[in-house]
Amino acid sequence: MIEEYMVYIWLGIFVISLIVEACTFELVSIWFCLGSLVALICSFIPNLAFYYEIIIFFAISIITLLSFRPLANKALKRKITKSNIDEIIGQKGIVTKKIDDLNGGEVKIRDVIWTALPYKNDIIILEGEKIEVISLKGNKLYVKPIDQTSRKEN
Repeated sequence: MIEEYMVYIWLGIFVISLIVEACTFELVSIWFCLGSLVALICSFIPNLAFYYEIIIFFAISIITLLSFRPLANKALKRKITKSNIDEIIGQKGIVTKKIDDLNGGEVKIRDVIWTALPYKNDIIILEGEKIEVISLKGNKLYVKPIDQTSRKEN
């Protein structure tokens, strides 16, 4: 009796698995798509009990998961490459416009002018002083003075 409806059940599982797979960026349910597709084909075999179809579904799903997932992960693995902007951290430069925590300032590193802020509050770095880049947020550099001539704000 249930064997009559197994075609629709496998078709439903196939469609749901396919929709889930289409909505994700990882290989999540493609294995169940393959298992349900094979079980759907098997459901057309006359006099095949539904529990054989269930066994076939799980067997195909598990076999494809265990055999192809490592290969698929290796093929789809994305390398995260640092951009050239990350190289600016640790670089040294010269202040071209006084840096304070209220207005910021400007520094020149490798002939490029950057907006800069002090790495700590209450620090003023005067024009002409040497700095080192501590961090980067957006397009602003957070810098510290290299020599100790910088003054605290009064």
